[in-house]
This record gives sequence, C-alpha cells and structure tokens, in this order.
Amino acid sequence: MARGKNAGGGSNGGELVRGYKLLRLPLVAGSPVTRSLLVKKHEARDPEEKASAGRTLFVTHLDSFTTEAQLQRCFSTGFGPVEKVELKCVEKKAGKAEQRADQVRLHVVFARIIFKEASSVQKALEAATGRITAHAVLPPPPPVLKEQLRARKELYRDPVELRREIDEWMANYDERQEQKRLQVRESVVDEDGFTKVVSGITRTADGLAIRAARRPTLKTGAFAESIRGTTDAAVDGSVSGKKKSKEQPDFYRFQLREKRREDIVDHRKRNADDMETVKQMRKSKRFKVSSES
Repeated sequence: MARGKNAGGGSNGGELVRGYKLLRLPLVAGSPVTRSLLVKKHEARDPEEKASAGRTLFVTHLDSFTTEAQLQRCFSTGFGPVEKVELKCVEKKAGKAEQRADQVRLHVVFARIIFKEASSVQKALEAATGRITAHAVLPPPPPVLKEQLRARKELYRDPVELRREIDEWMANYDERQEQKRLQVRESVVDEDGFTKVVSGITRTADGLAIRAARRPTLKTGAFAESIRGTTDAAVDGSVSGKKKSKEQPDFYRFQLREKRREDIVDHRKRNADDMETVKQMRKSKRFKVSSES
C-alpha cells in the first residue's frame, strides 16, 4: 500500500526531497516509457531574476540529450506559453575519492523555464504527482542521439579487424624472437675495433668462430653450494669424482656450542660405561689391579 501511495504522489503531492516534485513526461503520447524530471518553483537570489521568479520553473535531472527547443516546445504545449528557456550543464565534483583519482567527471544538467504567465508554473507543479502526465510529451532528439551513439561506437575498433591484427602479430612473434636471438649472436665491433664475444659461439666477418670461455661456477656464500649443480671437485679441477657433502651443520655459532656440549656429554657417558665395566670385571675376579710401590 505504501508503494502505491508513493507512486501516485501520496499526501505530499508528489514531493520527493527539498521541495522537488517528480514530473513524468512520456516520450510519445500514451506511451508508458517516460522521462522523469524533478521540478520546483524557482527561488531567485539575483535581484535581476526576482522580477520573473514567480513565472520561473526550475527543472533538473535532465540528460545531456535535452535541448532548449525541446523544453520550450514541451512545456509551452502542456502548461502554457514559454517566454525563455535557460539550459545549463555544470561539472560536479566526484563524490568518491576513487572516482576523483580515476578522473571521473560528473555533470549536472538543469534548466530555468520562464513562462509568460505565473499560472503556468502552478499547472506544471500540479501535474508533478509522480504519475505519467497527459498534458505534454518530451521525445528524445533523434539527431543528437545518433551523434552520441556514433561517437561512442568510434571509441571501439572493428572486432573483425582487431582479431585479424592480433592473429598476424601472434604469427610473426616467433619469427621476431628468432631474429633477435640471431642479432645477439652476430659479432659486434666496438669503437676500438675489438670484437665483442657473447656467450656461446661468435663468428667474425672472416668466418672465424670464437668460443666464449666458460665462467667459473659461483658459490652461494658460506654454504659453498654451486649455482648450477657443479661439484666442488669439478670447479677445483681435481680428478676425484666424489661429490662433497653440501650440508654444513656447524656453520652457526649456536651449532658449534651444541656440538661441543654433545661431545662432552658423550665423553662422560663413555667414561661412566668404562668405569662400570671395570667394576664388573673386578667383581668377577677376571683381573687384579696391582699398585706400584
């Protein structure tokens, strides 16, 4: 019930907020498709506007397709002769910080419709009940709409042409990469006349092949681990093929302390075991301990 009362205007005569009323104008007479406008009596602040303030209707919630000729024809037909229409578009600061960061621009379109008679303003306000009015129509301007649609369409490329261009680029990608690799392999002569040798085999202009020296395998700090898995014996040039252990258990200081502590505990344990063995052997009289004089 509340929804139907608001849709029909209710007890507040179609007033929405801050004195504005909802005026629904059909695109064509008898059409359920409408353009919703917010209207109220104009409050003049400029002394020059106070003379015509009683005959002025303030209209907002307009779209960018609306023209002054449209508004004059619509309101003069539905509510009374119009003396002048002042249409303005103002850029509004974006409300959210994300929109301001993305350079999103918001525009507000409003108009002041000055009638020749003050009674026309009252007729327009009485028609703004939230229901579709039968007094006037406000069709969209076809030329402006077509221009906007054409401009929006030009923002995007033809999908068939874009697809063909992408396919050609992908087909030539491998070839371009191979050419880059060949250019890197080619000999390059610096300003002093020396041939720059890159990794692998470099061929000079006279056909001479220069093999780049293999770089020694670097080690990763104190852990002494080879980067490419090369053993320490191969780096040092030794004949032995045994791989050295990569584990370094006694690297950190706390590991050294723990190792010493474990050695002491193990020594004491072995000493206690030896003393227990000697004690058992004495009891069994397997040997005698002679004291030196």
